[in-house]
Amino acid sequence: MRLSQFQSNQEKDKIEITKQQQAEIQKVFDNRILPKKNHSLFEYNLISKSIEVASFDSEPLIKWEDAVNGLISVNKKLTRKDNCIYISALNKVNVIKILKRDFDIKI
Repeated sequence: MRLSQFQSNQEKDKIEITKQQQAEIQKVFDNRILPKKNHSLFEYNLISKSIEVASFDSEPLIKWEDAVNGLISVNKKLTRKDNCIYISALNKVNVIKILKRDFDIKI
């Protein structure tokens, strides 16, 4: 095998590894997040490397007729942002621990 062929094979391997890592992170985005009791939902921005409390969509006004008929949903919808990981935890210290343990991200 020639040196040029070996180097081109290494570049292909690097590209495959990064694609696999991106696919693993996207699996986290697609999951439904069910926080435990007394937990808050935090978002970690991968670009700015900051931890913030996640924001939810504002709920529409409820009409009286809908309330009487029981057409009220209790579930809140999360405002998802690109390049963010969402984690349910009690506080920011626990978020840092989860990022180190599960995602190998050091803050």
